[in-house]
Amino acid sequence: MDSVKTPPPRLIAGDFEHAMLRIPSRSIGMVLTDPPYGIAYKTGMRKDRHHRFCREIEGDRDLSALERAAPEMMRVLMPDSAACVFMAQETLAQAERIMRSAGFEVVNRIVWDKGAHTMGDLTHAFGKQYEVLLYCAKGRPRIRGRRWPDVWRFPRVPQNRLQHQNEKPVELLERAVESLSDPGDMVLDPFMGSGSTGEACARCGRAFMGCEIDPYYYGVAEARLMG
Repeated sequence: MDSVKTPPPRLIAGDFEHAMLRIPSRSIGMVLTDPPYGIAYKTGMRKDRHHRFCREIEGDRDLSALERAAPEMMRVLMPDSAACVFMAQETLAQAERIMRSAGFEVVNRIVWDKGAHTMGDLTHAFGKQYEVLLYCAKGRPRIRGRRWPDVWRFPRVPQNRLQHQNEKPVELLERAVESLSDPGDMVLDPFMGSGSTGEACARCGRAFMGCEIDPYYYGVAEARLMG
């Protein structure tokens, strides 16, 4: 863990568009985010309509949120910095087109191997065991520390510890943060969810700014990062 002293996390409740308009150009050291995948995701835990995850993810019918966010990511990022965006297999090609249209170079498709596959259609499709983290570059970012291969193996967050239905393990996010930003940099997550990126930043000595439109998940992130 880096010993750099960072300011308290800056958390913004509401739509990312209004928040990002107030961010100065070329002021963000890295974007690391997990936007709506555009697949109308439904977890098996929604069988119980009273379950805390029995709610559709805001904006998950298409990739319009990413389409709106990508140009702003390009604007607010410092030169030679990275935007890392998680994406589903089904919408990966479309997401890459969106990022390229905003001016980014798609450098790597980093495969997050979860170590176990999902259930899905048991008779028609093979189980899905990975998601993709798109490493996109503004200019020519440098990799800090070890040059990892493009398959990252981290187990999923155990179901009894999940705070968001699509929560990513903090250790996975730490690797991205440490590899593509410097201690003290401001890392932005326009789709903050339960605040996992913020926790990774705190562990790595990075400042954090996050936006979340869903009031429930904003409250989860606030308790997690500010409590």
